[in-house]
Amino acid sequence: MTLTIMSFIIGYITIGYLMFKGGLGYIEKFPGLGPILSERIYYLLFFFIFVMLVFSNAAIGYAALYRSKETRWLHSLPISNQSIYFWKFIETMTVSSWGFIIISAPLLCAYGSIKSAPVSFYIGASLASFPFVIIPASIAGLIVVLSVRYFKRWLSAFLIAGFIYGTIIISISLMTPAVEPPPLKNSIFNTVNHVLRHTELSVNPFIPSTWMSNALAGWARPFDSNALQYAMLLASYAVIGLWATLYVTWRFYHSGLSLSMRRNAHSSWKKRSKKGNSINIKSHKNSVLRYLKPKVAYRALAQKDLLTFRRDPSQWVQVTVVFSLLFLYVLNVRNMGIDYQTPFWIEVISLLNLGVCSLALSTLTTRFVFPQFSLEGKRLWILSMCPIPIEKILIQKFVTSCCITGAITAILMFISSTLLKMSSELTMLYSIAIILICVGLNSIAISLGTIFPNERETNPAKIVSGFGGTLCLIVSFLYILSIIAFLTFPVAVKLSKTGILSTYTEGIATTVALSFSLALTLIISFIPLKIALKKTRDLRYLRNL
Repeated sequence: MTLTIMSFIIGYITIGYLMFKGGLGYIEKFPGLGPILSERIYYLLFFFIFVMLVFSNAAIGYAALYRSKETRWLHSLPISNQSIYFWKFIETMTVSSWGFIIISAPLLCAYGSIKSAPVSFYIGASLASFPFVIIPASIAGLIVVLSVRYFKRWLSAFLIAGFIYGTIIISISLMTPAVEPPPLKNSIFNTVNHVLRHTELSVNPFIPSTWMSNALAGWARPFDSNALQYAMLLASYAVIGLWATLYVTWRFYHSGLSLSMRRNAHSSWKKRSKKGNSINIKSHKNSVLRYLKPKVAYRALAQKDLLTFRRDPSQWVQVTVVFSLLFLYVLNVRNMGIDYQTPFWIEVISLLNLGVCSLALSTLTTRFVFPQFSLEGKRLWILSMCPIPIEKILIQKFVTSCCITGAITAILMFISSTLLKMSSELTMLYSIAIILICVGLNSIAISLGTIFPNERETNPAKIVSGFGGTLCLIVSFLYILSIIAFLTFPVAVKLSKTGILSTYTEGIATTVALSFSLALTLIISFIPLKIALKKTRDLRYLRNL
């Protein structure tokens, strides 16, 4: 396990460093705008990382503070509420932020290499990362605790109104034709202003990500700058965040937890009172006999999974955030200028579009499909008493997740392909590809989640952070790269004019690419699923408990 994780981390850092260095080096050499563009990329990067760290800490923190059975058990011990809250705060921050350290390491090294930065750049970047992750964790903790403590019905109405408003705006934007940007004059100032005007939010001086970017840019310069001042500004606000967490935020936590438990109890009582306290024995027997039918049993199990997902805000909030970002991406895809409407760029952007949708899908499967078997926990013996074999329950989870994620991702793929004005052949090809990728990613997630379970943990984020979740992420990433590599073959055949590739026709190349993709999907779906099904058969002893 350790060898697999370390090999992937070393390989990612090495390959990522070479790719980032090549890309940033190309931008850096761009006449006139190179240094400005490369620095603005860093501002955008840390801005989006900061926003996602706030969302991630909020979702994981809510599950750890209000949904975890371990937390409720800790409150029964002679431990102060302050200690419990601060420990969960550190735990949440660690689980949410370790990915940022690994992802940003090769990018920071590449940036320092291009800028010929001194050793102080690398030392300062390492030290500044700690206060940078503390600030969003403190903000997220304050938002979660105050939202739970002062949650009212008006907040639900506000969220629903915001969702309806967003839906209307998206619909209007989809129906409105894209407007091509006006031609620019031969002026460097106009060109820079046009390119960078949509990134002004990332350089706002009141956002901590700007302080981080300014500190890194200052350390990378050969002359004196105010990098140390920005680093001290980050550290001071991180200390303020820790002080607020230790002495202010935790005071609202216990009362919010009591209110949350009271709301859950009241909601359960209302549902129970609607159904009535008396049970008709005859109808109960009929319902039991009816649920002995396999089709109805599968439907009941799928309904149980959907209800469990709906009742956990830490789950559906993250799904909403991911798909909201995808919808924003889809709306902005059509804003490509007329310069990109050439055969080469159409093919390249189409492949990149498939990669974006596939990577977003792998995020969902790793985060939400992988923990499904582990979340059953100590209730596995109940599932083993169902009128269908427990291995078929695993098949039901696989089919349900494929139908839900596949339908949403296929719709997004079709919309983005339409907005890019791709040909019907390309749209059909990538729609078939995303369906194959959906089946493969769900099989990887549900199989590895069964092979490497963690029944004692109730927090999905912690389950994913283990070895099985890391391996699932690695295999999913390699699988997506392999499929996209296969699909580059028809693109290369279409664009090549001479050489051996010109001897193939587009139809043959497309057939070969889809055949290899289908074969790889069948292998990646069959082998792990077979091992997982064999493991579930060993759980039949639970029927005798």
